[in-house]
Order: sequence, then structure tokens, then C-alpha cells
Amino acid sequence: MGLLKERCRDIDGFIATSDYYADFISGYLEIARNRIHVVKLGIHLEGFGHATYAPDKDTFTIGYLARICPEKGLHLLVDAFHRLAEKVGREKVFLKVAGYLGKRDRPYLDHLSEQLKDWDLSDRFEYIGEVDRRRKLAFLESLDVLSVPTTYREPKGLYVLEALASGVPVVQPAHGAFPELIQATGGGILVEPDSPESLADGIHTLMLDFELRAFLGTQGRAKVHQDYNDEVMADATLKVYERYV
Repeated sequence: MGLLKERCRDIDGFIATSDYYADFISGYLEIARNRIHVVKLGIHLEGFGHATYAPDKDTFTIGYLARICPEKGLHLLVDAFHRLAEKVGREKVFLKVAGYLGKRDRPYLDHLSEQLKDWDLSDRFEYIGEVDRRRKLAFLESLDVLSVPTTYREPKGLYVLEALASGVPVVQPAHGAFPELIQATGGGILVEPDSPESLADGIHTLMLDFELRAFLGTQGRAKVHQDYNDEVMADATLKVYERYV
């Protein structure tokens, strides 16, 4: 750590993708905050946000799009899904999961699958594996809401932007970069971190209120397409570089 701090003194400027991480790394590596420039994440938007949101009247579909591992909090979402199914009826909810699964975390997913089986929810759950861009777009368009309730303070959250770019609102823990993403895009709600009960309540709120869900999704999509695209990110990055040339 000492060597890393020392080498940081040789750098003229740094780029972070969120205010949260800029503040964190400033203290962690003892870098003056004014040497860290925040450039918002940007995604390539081709194919995103063209479908008209038409929810299934009978089934509310909850999605998760991230690496399958404890750190990303899938176990919290599975627990929240169970609570929600008990509250509204198992036939009214469905959980779809996509993302890379490494050998280390296969027992983790197997354990969650067993839990769902014990709760008689196996047929209300689908893991579709890792997805390419085409399948990712189709996956997002099939959702009513997305949640990746990380147990750590996420400095990025690309999956939030991808969901919002498709008009899908999000329910995320109130830590890391999520509060600033939600505030900037208006595309979701925040819940208490590490709390399946709070997560279930947040998802239930959007399930019950179609108008709110549609408003958040529409607002989030507009903001992401305007402010979080790859061209905006490239221009902002170039402006930082120009300050040091």
C-alpha cells in the first residue's frame, strides 16, 4: 500500500466513474480530491430502448444481470423473491437471472437452487447463463424490474444503466454509486442494504404501482440515452486529458 501511495504522486490526474469512488479512493490512497476527475459511465446504446413497455398482466418478472457470486447479492434477491411470492402468490412472480458463473461459485448457485426447490419456487426461477449482446437486450426487454443488491459498495453499476436504457426501472441498495445513479437518472428506488425484507418491499412497491414503474422506466431511459452514452463519456474523458496536455 505504501508503494502504491508513493507511485500515485507521479500521476498528474486520475479518472473515476462515480463521485462515491472518487471520494473513497482519495482517502484510501491519500490523493488530493481535485486531482480526481469524475467521468460518468457511458454505454453503447445501439439496440437499447426501442421496445414499448407492455407488462404481462399475470406475471411480474424480476431480473438480475451480473456475475453469479455472493458479492453481487443474488442470495439477497432470492430471499426477497421468496418473501414476495409468499405475499402475493407464487404464480404472480418470476425471477430471471443472467450472468457469468465461474467454477468457484457453482456451489453457491446450487445452494440457491435448492432453497428455491424447498420453497416450491423452482418453476418460478430461470437461470439463462451468460448472455451475448443480442440475448442481453432480449433479456432486459422481458423484465418488469431489475435488481442487483450487491453486498459491497459498487463503484460502477453498468447493469443499472443497461436496464434503464431498456426502460426497466431498478431497485438497488442505498450504498456505493447507486444513490448518485438513481438521483441522476430518476430511474429507480433505493432500499436498505443487506436487507431482503427491505428489498422485497421495494420490489413490491413497483409491482403494485404500474404508473410509477412506467414513469421511472421512461425517465431513466431518457436520462441514460442523453447523459450516459459512450459518446458523452468519450468527450468528457477527452476534456480531462486536454487539461494535462
